Amino acid sequence: MKLKKTFRILTVMLLMASLTGCTLRGSSAEGQHISVWDLIDNAIMSADVPAETPAPTPEPVVESVETTPEPTPTPTPEPEPDEPKEPIPAGMVKSTLTGNYITEEVENMRPAAFMIDNVAGALPQSGISKASMYYESVVEGSLTRICAVFEDYRGIPRIGPLRSCRDYFISLVNGWDPLYVHFGQAAYALPYLESDYVDNISGLLGSNYGFFYRDNSFHSAPHNAYTAGDNMISAAQQLGYRTEHDDSYIPMINFAWVGDNITNEGGKDAGFVAPGYLVNDPKFYYNPSDGLYYRYQYGGPHIDVENGEQLAVKNIIVVFMNHDHYQGTGYLHFETTLGDKGFYITNGKAVPITWEQPDFYTEVSYKTEDGKDLVINTGKTWVLVVQNQFIRNFRMGASEESAAMAVTEEEAQKAEVYSAEWQAAYENNEPAYLAMMYQILQQNLAAHGGKTKVEG
Repeated sequence: MKLKKTFRILTVMLLMASLTGCTLRGSSAEGQHISVWDLIDNAIMSADVPAETPAPTPEPVVESVETTPEPTPTPTPEPEPDEPKEPIPAGMVKSTLTGNYITEEVENMRPAAFMIDNVAGALPQSGISKASMYYESVVEGSLTRICAVFEDYRGIPRIGPLRSCRDYFISLVNGWDPLYVHFGQAAYALPYLESDYVDNISGLLGSNYGFFYRDNSFHSAPHNAYTAGDNMISAAQQLGYRTEHDDSYIPMINFAWVGDNITNEGGKDAGFVAPGYLVNDPKFYYNPSDGLYYRYQYGGPHIDVENGEQLAVKNIIVVFMNHDHYQGTGYLHFETTLGDKGFYITNGKAVPITWEQPDFYTEVSYKTEDGKDLVINTGKTWVLVVQNQFIRNFRMGASEESAAMAVTEEEAQKAEVYSAEWQAAYENNEPAYLAMMYQILQQNLAAHGGKTKVEG
């Protein structure tokens, strides 16, 4: 059985525990102990055995009677789908990461997702303005890390500084089918990094040393690890990874046609957006003249030192998510597969959305409140993970001066209760979860002949 199904079964079990208050341990009718492995086995068996199909009821025999056949109605032709408002230029296609026009050569390239160091000592950063999408979340110590997804990274001489992986970032970006680039990792990410569902390029793997380098031009260790875009293509080829998408690739986001303008009319004012991260205190200010959100952090503009460009995006997607600490550590665990609420923000307005992810490794889907697929404006996007436990820290408004808590008091209370219930269920079941993850790690290593993909 594929490991993806095992992950999904555990997620469903944890969700059931959080909603019903049950645990993953109990007793049978005969008083025998039932372990988490029994529950997993039972779930697997029930998922794999098709239900018995009842025998069909015989149709009664009816003597035929000659009748005059009814005339066959002429079918009404289906309406033609709407044509794009502006034709796609010859030799170009729509980007799945920005919705803008790109060459067919770039369309087939696998993007690369780089774990970017975002502490004060890692600033300024290099090459980050060339990314198409940004994913930001809190890590230990209330610091944040950024996973920057590059659609075309060829010819970029310096990208970084790079830092280590956290498991939830893998889940957030893996639906883009990226080459996942990191310089180290938390131990909790190892089962995922060693799996065949993630093609990662690790700066700590000996065979990859030639593709990464230390540069003290701006920073000292550990904030001085960099790579170049072309190096990642060479590394992927050396590791035997695909450098192009396969036929199963499904884009995670639906973009409007180039030239369309989604206004989010009727939404909440969002000329100013602040997710509430405590240390770097990021803020986004909307500029009506070009329709972009300009990013600030640590009290100043967020700049790419290679070109002096301030980071700016057309779209912001906020996703609410439950989290907890791995017990006894500062490392965080985010539940990336339960789905939740959030906001889509563009053109100074924010509308509520929902998100869901059927599996740890697959694409995230974003929907409007009425269940339709979310369509966003062409351009770059910043995805912000906001913890339900600290949802009150998330602020937005027409301006920074008028900004207030982004959700209502009732919504904040519900999110906090949901977070507390989920945390209680997770903490109760964490030993079983970690035991299963250890077993999966050993299975992944054994499948590769004991050879690691990330260290040594």
